[in-house]
Order: sequence, then C-alpha cells, then structure tokens
Amino acid sequence: MFLIYIRMFQLFNLDTTLGKIVLIILIIIASHFHILFGIAIVLIAISSTEDIIEGMEDKESSKQSPQDTFRKNNCKGNFLMKDNEIVTPDIIKKSFPNLTFSDKECNPCDVDCKFEIIDSEERITNEDNLKAQDSNSIPIDREQVIKKNN
Repeated sequence: MFLIYIRMFQLFNLDTTLGKIVLIILIIIASHFHILFGIAIVLIAISSTEDIIEGMEDKESSKQSPQDTFRKNNCKGNFLMKDNEIVTPDIIKKSFPNLTFSDKECNPCDVDCKFEIIDSEERITNEDNLKAQDSNSIPIDREQVIKKNN
C-alpha cells in the first residue's frame, strides 16, 4: 500500500506534465470557492518547488583565500594559464588586469608570490570616484566665499 502512495506521489510531481495539469486543476477548483484559496495553492506550489537556500556557504570555498582560488582556477603546475595558453610574465597585466602585486611582479602560481585580486565592483567604485563631479551638486556658502575674497 505504501508503494502505491509513493508511485502516486511520483506521478503528481510538479516536474511531470501530469503533476502540472493536476496543479492547474486544483488552482481552478480552489479559486472557484475563493480567490485567496487559489493564490494560497500557487504560493505553496512555488515554495515547494523552490530548492534554493540563501545564506549558506560551502565550507571548502570559505576556507580558501581568493589567491588560492585564483591559483586553483588558473594554474597548471607552476604555469599561469589563460585560454589553454601559458601566460608569460610580460603579459600578466594584460591578461589579468584585476591582479595587483604587493611587492614586485612574480609568478602568481608560486605560493610565495604576494598579490591581491581587485573584484569588478571595487574597480567600478574606484572609477566612479575618479570621475569629475558636477559643480552644481556641491553646496556653496556664498557669504563665506565673499568674506574670503575681501
């Protein structure tokens, strides 16, 4: 008997066409009685199919530094790679503009190499701060300016 219930549950799963048809019929019947019943069934169906849990982090990725993640994604052995080609030291800045070296340029695949990775949001913020500001947006105390000029 239990297996029959499991099989019926699999048939009416929302991933199958039959399950979607049954859900639509159930929404129509519930909406016939009251519109809020139909809305409630839609909300329940959406929440039951949603399998994203926000706020959880992968333990492995939280232990790794951004430099270790960069090395894992872009290094093969002691060679820096991009598009399956070795990146030479003279074109590192051109190939990876988001890298800034702490001391001197070095091989990022080397564990002793000290570098930082500037993310795109930080770069955009810096570029916005460097843009010229409209002088009309800055409040000016005209009386104080006149006193300074006299």
